[in-house]
Amino acid sequence: MYDIRFAEPGDLGATMALLVRLQADNAHHIGYLGETVDELRAELGEFEPSWADCTVVAVDADDNITGMLSVEIDADLGRAWLHGPFVDVPVNHPAGSRIWDQTADAMFRRAAELLTGITDLELYGHTAHRRLAAFAERHGFSAGKASAIHILDNGELRTLLLRDAKCPSEREMRVLPTDRYVHEAVAVLHERCFPRTYLSGRQLVESKPENRTVVVAMDGERVIGYAAGKAQPEEYYIDFVAVEPDVRGQGVGAALITELLWKLAADHGARPQAAASIYSGNESSQNMFARLGFRLHIELVSYRHTA
Repeated sequence: MYDIRFAEPGDLGATMALLVRLQADNAHHIGYLGETVDELRAELGEFEPSWADCTVVAVDADDNITGMLSVEIDADLGRAWLHGPFVDVPVNHPAGSRIWDQTADAMFRRAAELLTGITDLELYGHTAHRRLAAFAERHGFSAGKASAIHILDNGELRTLLLRDAKCPSEREMRVLPTDRYVHEAVAVLHERCFPRTYLSGRQLVESKPENRTVVVAMDGERVIGYAAGKAQPEEYYIDFVAVEPDVRGQGVGAALITELLWKLAADHGARPQAAASIYSGNESSQNMFARLGFRLHIELVSYRHTA
């Protein structure tokens, strides 16, 4: 059994080496985090007040990092996202599953000290991560809908960025921040299309432009859709795309995605790929992204526990 303690700033390098190795294996992959050192450094650097303050680690007798569980908390929502648990076990160890389970449970118990007042917890991992599924069941998490990550590779991305993103029927594109009534309409549309997601409508429209870009489609004074995303170290990531039901199928969503990627490229420079998450069974969104050149990369599932 490994020892469990709170992380220290000096643990970051060894922890990232562990994560890079485990994230490359579908049986250990956690969906919130990237797969490369640069991606992980950027993502862990966004934790507040710091990565070490949000993390517990498992260590062996020589204090080598063998596991990690981080918690990202939104106190306003009373909600937390668990990044992990990650546990490194020896290959082909006869008690590997037991070591993983006991270490993951011990880290979760220790991390609970950081979760005072939090009533809503979420895990997110690869559909092949069976140990995470068992961990979720042991601790009372319910499995949600699976989602699929679709990616657009470098050549297809360059082709898309050269297209004309003009909204159909001469409808206008805007980029937040803009008029207050537009912000309010985007927030309402977001809450309607993505209830209880990791970002509220208010948080979306109040996002700093350097952290997240929101492109809005307008028909006169009416908001008919939006797309939101951000530039990560090795890709553009599309967080959300929503279009009002009465104008779907008219090319608004595709125009929003194209405009969003163009804006991200203009503001943040080139990236080798773009990525988007789509709920399994959402055939209209899957078809829209496929027409733009996106292809399936991995499938993930969330697990949620509410008090």
